[in-house]
Amino acid sequence: MDYGLIAAVTVFILTYALIISERIDRSTVAMAGAAAMVLLGIIFDYFSQEEVITAIDWNTIGLLLGMMLIVGILEETGLFEALAVYAAKVSRGNYYYMIVLFSVLTAIGSMTIDNVTTVLLVAPVSLRICDDLGVDAKPVLLMEATFANIGGVGTLVGDPPNIIIGSAAGLTYVDFLYNLLPVVLLSMVLTLIAFRYYLSDKIEEANEIIRERTTENSILDHEPREQVKNWGLLYRSLGVLVLVTVGFALQGITGLEPATVALAGASLLLLIANQDMEEMVSRVEWTTLLFFAGLFVVVDGIAKTGVLTTVAKAIASLSTSHYSASIVVLLISAVGSGIVDNIPFTAAMIPVINSMNSQLGLHGNELWWALAMGAGFGGNATYIGSSATVVAVKISERHGDPITFRYWLRYGTAIMLVTVFTGILDLTVRFFVLPNFA
Repeated sequence: MDYGLIAAVTVFILTYALIISERIDRSTVAMAGAAAMVLLGIIFDYFSQEEVITAIDWNTIGLLLGMMLIVGILEETGLFEALAVYAAKVSRGNYYYMIVLFSVLTAIGSMTIDNVTTVLLVAPVSLRICDDLGVDAKPVLLMEATFANIGGVGTLVGDPPNIIIGSAAGLTYVDFLYNLLPVVLLSMVLTLIAFRYYLSDKIEEANEIIRERTTENSILDHEPREQVKNWGLLYRSLGVLVLVTVGFALQGITGLEPATVALAGASLLLLIANQDMEEMVSRVEWTTLLFFAGLFVVVDGIAKTGVLTTVAKAIASLSTSHYSASIVVLLISAVGSGIVDNIPFTAAMIPVINSMNSQLGLHGNELWWALAMGAGFGGNATYIGSSATVVAVKISERHGDPITFRYWLRYGTAIMLVTVFTGILDLTVRFFVLPNFA
């Protein structure tokens, strides 16, 4: 009997069960789970102390830390208040239009830079407009995070799983954009339509609240420029943000990881902004970083036992044709990424996809696109499924109106099903309508 495997699976299940129950702080649970995984790993010889360092995705941690510092300084300029006023005017005070606006902006931003950074930049704006209008911010945050994942599917740099896939398969930024942009756009349209009918009552209720609130001194009566508190700091901050964005876009040329770019940008901005360092550091969501670190260790511990590899190999045995192989990869990846963070799940799938390509004689990239769609779309099912969704939930907690696991599961699963359907449709078209489109 493999006691190490039993111990690792037990810790994994208990950790996720406690996170889902929400009776104990999520970050505390993740850190405790990580400690238990390491201690049991040492006892049963499947995890070492040295491997803890490599288990943590420092690129994600560094990216979050750097962008949190930049966002903290941007908050001092009044930029988010100005953008909130502008967004309110563009959406004409309509709750659904506002959701569409922020969702589309988040998706576009995730295609340009990455989904985590985009959520960190867009969420503060949407929270301010929701607070001023007196409406529920949870649906807006949920849609921003899910659209960050949907948009992130479309480019090489949009989502961490895509970077892993691109590196393993030798795929470029253009390859991702050319092959996945159509399914991303269709997913966005269908999700917005489904969301409109799924939450029709809440949308009408929110619009009624907005009509009652938009009297004198409402956000719609303000001007964006009036909200800016420090133009000099704003220009410096935006200059650094542009440099960071360019750094993200040129990753394929420079070889610089997003964390390196984000931390360098944050350091430069702290240097030229002349802000109180202790104040800026206090604005960093340290509990979010600890949650990620703990979760990475827990998931890596379960991976060390070979469970993920075993599950991944079982996928290959279910495939009887090229088309069925793609569908199976898409579905299993979507389900797996909703349960386990999509980064380690994608990493576990890489050797399996290589093996399946060889066994089935596939010379195209259909399985890679299936994996990218499954990991990206499936990460929306639960807030544990992706980095962007975790960040959105942590922002809601700091805002004082936390998104619960059940709340996310209710709407996130529906969004996942819609987008996975578009993925199946995309693969069907590839095999039966445009067989040379790979």
